[in-house]
Amino acid sequence: MEKTINGVKYYLPSNLTLEQKAIYVHIIDWKRKNITTERGMYKGHEYDAIFPNDTTIPTMIYGPIIPVWEEMQRSNFAYKLHKFAYHAVSSQTACINLFMPLLLSKDVDRILPMIPGCPSNFSKIARDKLFHGFCFEYWGQDIKQGAGVLNDHSQSAGTDADVAIAYYNIEGKLCLWLIEHKLSEKEFTICGAYKSKANKLKTNCTQYNLISITKEPQKCYYHMIGYKYWDTLKRNLDIFKGSIGIEGCPFKDGLNQLWRNQILALALQETGIYSMVTFSVCHHAKSTMLDKSINKYKALICGNRMFCCFTNYDVLNIVYKLNHDLQEWMQWYKDVYYF
Repeated sequence: MEKTINGVKYYLPSNLTLEQKAIYVHIIDWKRKNITTERGMYKGHEYDAIFPNDTTIPTMIYGPIIPVWEEMQRSNFAYKLHKFAYHAVSSQTACINLFMPLLLSKDVDRILPMIPGCPSNFSKIARDKLFHGFCFEYWGQDIKQGAGVLNDHSQSAGTDADVAIAYYNIEGKLCLWLIEHKLSEKEFTICGAYKSKANKLKTNCTQYNLISITKEPQKCYYHMIGYKYWDTLKRNLDIFKGSIGIEGCPFKDGLNQLWRNQILALALQETGIYSMVTFSVCHHAKSTMLDKSINKYKALICGNRMFCCFTNYDVLNIVYKLNHDLQEWMQWYKDVYYF
């Protein structure tokens, strides 16, 4: 959709919220100034946020980390590029740009504990695990290959965390911190089974609540195709006791992605490889679009500290106070994503 904002013409998706539009415009302005004014195509329409077809993936990645990023993509912890990785407003790329410079820093052990949501028992990053202590799009591939610990991993589906940080706690035990990153999304990923045309049990999604489905998980399509979500939840049901006033399954809409990431964390912890596995959400500070789902999820788990959220600005503020080696990166990141 062609739209004029402050006298400047933009080609934007037609259904953006005001908050999404602000994020898009800021990043598009940076793209035009620093990379290209050319637009890309999607389904026959031009968009400013999409790069031309001949653009290479590292274009939006912070330059100094590209050699290490390329090394990672040749390793056992290479991540699969999202469909919209060629998009200037790619949340996946923004996630790399926020976390990779920080996680490669020699001062990472000073910085991470200051971030809201960092496990209170954090001592030091486990450089001997994953890819130098971290990886992206993590689904437990270091523990169980194939379908993974939840039996849901494939080329086209599965539960994963945008960032995984392996660390040693104050007792020297190996632990894991999972983080889901959001940039301009208006909601978390909703239940694929609830949307699936193959699901003949959709009425169950609105008729039966969490307790009912936990007792009879065959009411859920995911359980019937072998996914281990409800098996894991049943072993940890005491965590999900809060009242949130949702009819039917509480995980059919925006809470689904939060729940599945939490279930992944619990399943990983149950293997015993990691002494403790926690889960956080990091979202753009200018976005309030996810607040409703985040608050409902916190209510469902009664504020359990196994889940927490923070913003990209929280990270920047901590780096500003504690680290001088990352100041150049911080200024670059602020130019692209901070307004």
